[in-house]
Amino acid sequence: MKKTIWFIRHAESLSNAGFPTDTPHAIGLSEKGRAQAEAVAAQWQADPDLIVVSRYSRTGLTAEPLRRRLPQVPVVELPVHELTFLAPGRYIGTTETTRREPARQYWERCDPDYCDGEGAETFRHFCARVDASLKALREREEQRIAVFCHGYVIKAILWRQRHPDAPITADYMRAFFDFHLNCVVPNVHVYPFESAKDQALTMLTPFQIEMVA
Repeated sequence: MKKTIWFIRHAESLSNAGFPTDTPHAIGLSEKGRAQAEAVAAQWQADPDLIVVSRYSRTGLTAEPLRRRLPQVPVVELPVHELTFLAPGRYIGTTETTRREPARQYWERCDPDYCDGEGAETFRHFCARVDASLKALREREEQRIAVFCHGYVIKAILWRQRHPDAPITADYMRAFFDFHLNCVVPNVHVYPFESAKDQALTMLTPFQIEMVA
């Protein structure tokens, strides 16, 4: 029997909508994001056996309407939270726009072992936890798993599919960033994968959750 795993980017967050934030992990959803989360629950057709969220609140908020609709489905947290390459202290009272310059400096440095400060992570650590999360998902007994996660996580999965055995080097990081710039992952876009036992994941056709007017 083939396992199906859906990776869903969280609904529009306050940060995505341009509002200032104080922390990378406790960012709420915008009004549009809350409507998108309701649309996920309303349009989801293949009921999952398991719902996975990250420790960042915007994934749990996106999954909440589906959890209400399917209260019998267990929910677990896995380390599929967003790449936190800037120290959380940089988030206090800032927007994505005002964080653009330190973000540019981080990617220009292109050092997979560089840590921006307390609470930040290296690119190498990010790749390792994404790889570990994929392994954990493949090994679970549930056959239909909905994973509410983040844009960088989905891009890291897509990039890893292309380069499954590549070492995490500066060149890998630089190529990933180029891929990131050219790969658009909208909010509540769904990337389905399937695999048979002990086989690698194969991506199916992605699709977008649309809000009903």
